[in-house]
Amino acid sequence: MSKPRPSKTKFYKYMSEKHGRKYRDEEGYMLLIETMSKAAKDNESYMDLVELTLMNKTDRLIFRNNLAEQGKEYTPSQVNEYLSIIEYALEYTP
Repeated sequence: MSKPRPSKTKFYKYMSEKHGRKYRDEEGYMLLIETMSKAAKDNESYMDLVELTLMNKTDRLIFRNNLAEQGKEYTPSQVNEYLSIIEYALEYTP
């Protein structure tokens, strides 16, 4: 049995506590919902997301550079937040 979909309030509280600042990013919440759908799609998609959360510092830098090549400029803090969103989504995916 899967957990119910997390509320924005609960998600924002999680992100605020995890990153030590007030978090209120609507796009982050939308990414959470999209990630939950992707993770629930099939086992391969789920495992791809799990692998992202297991990256070490060097892997995160490579990931950040790959995003930049795709035109998505993320700071190291934004990459950390992105990965936190994925971790949180995986908690709500059966």
